[in-house]
Amino acid sequence: MENKKLNNNLEETRFDEILNKYKPLGQRILDWMNENPEVSGNEKKTSEFLINILKEQGYKIVSPRARMKYSFYATKEEKSELNLPKVAIICEYDAMEDIGHGCGHSASCAASIICALAMEETYKDFPFQIDLIGTPDEEISGGKIKMMEHGAFDDYEFAVVIQANSVNQPYFRTLASSDMLINFYGKQAHASMNPWEGVSALNGVQLFFHGLDMLRVGLEKGDDVQGVILDGGKIPNVIPEKATAYVYLRSKTINRLMKLKKKVEQCAKGCAMAVDNKYDYSQNNPDYAEVFIGNTEKKIVCDIMDELNLNWEIADEPRGSSDVGNLDTIIPVFNPVIATEVSETKLYSKEFAELMKTEKGTHVMVTGAKVMTRIIEKMAFEKGLLEKVKEEHREYRSNVLE
Repeated sequence: MENKKLNNNLEETRFDEILNKYKPLGQRILDWMNENPEVSGNEKKTSEFLINILKEQGYKIVSPRARMKYSFYATKEEKSELNLPKVAIICEYDAMEDIGHGCGHSASCAASIICALAMEETYKDFPFQIDLIGTPDEEISGGKIKMMEHGAFDDYEFAVVIQANSVNQPYFRTLASSDMLINFYGKQAHASMNPWEGVSALNGVQLFFHGLDMLRVGLEKGDDVQGVILDGGKIPNVIPEKATAYVYLRSKTINRLMKLKKKVEQCAKGCAMAVDNKYDYSQNNPDYAEVFIGNTEKKIVCDIMDELNLNWEIADEPRGSSDVGNLDTIIPVFNPVIATEVSETKLYSKEFAELMKTEKGTHVMVTGAKVMTRIIEKMAFEKGLLEKVKEEHREYRSNVLE
């Protein structure tokens, strides 16, 4: 036992030295992405930049991956011939419109790449095949979901990816979410000459939002609906024949989200009937599932953060949504949060994007790479740990998706 512990300590020291060797490359990636942000679905130059770097480092590349534009799959060819269990390290690299990398993807992507490179050099006989999967369009259309539909993650035991924020947390708690674009239809008429011949679609939308206010009172904790009127007519003296509401729905689980969506549709239907409207609805974006964190996953990351002398806290309530939750419906996903340690600068802001250009972005990159590495090491070397994580995950998903 002492010899094994000694060997592990030596390997950790060696990894830190090798990681430091790759830090300049990580900084190059971080700086380039910060200066060349590309919004969701438009990451052409970013994917080309990352692919070229990975090719230089000896990776075999498949791009696009699973029919997803600007995605990639990177693996060491010699490892793929060994038929080892596979681990996916996720690279996210889309930016936010008019903000830049306000979600910290520049730092998290750089962290993923230097983590993989340092691990490949540290461990010549590592018991997992470690692949880098480039997943574009996380912020808007859920690129991982489209990739999942074509089997991009079917062969993996688990995945790891970090999230930047102002504090360290063992996981990024998210909500399940969806959207609904609801059209109400009436009949056009002049508002002064013959209003009795018209039926206002705007009445349907107005009543719908009042209905949502009434519905909201009885929602379970964690469920919410927010919305706006996209179209309420063109000019005041014409009764609008069409009006449109757009709403976001969020819930603690994907199962509860589906029930909430049904309630919102019933609300729209009832309001349309009440004012002699017809209605229909569609969806702009896919449904997002929540991220699950089991007790074993939580302990793994908390222990690692303690080992690295990181101050951490548990998020009190889930916030926001991500396609990482959808990936988590098929395999366990470790999604630790790495701190910038600047509490006044909030995620998803221009200020956060600017923070990624400072030494705080570099800190997130390096610390994130260390945390991801130690997660993968524990899953590889601690007997029974992988199966325990997978069992907790299977139990949760089989219940929540019923």
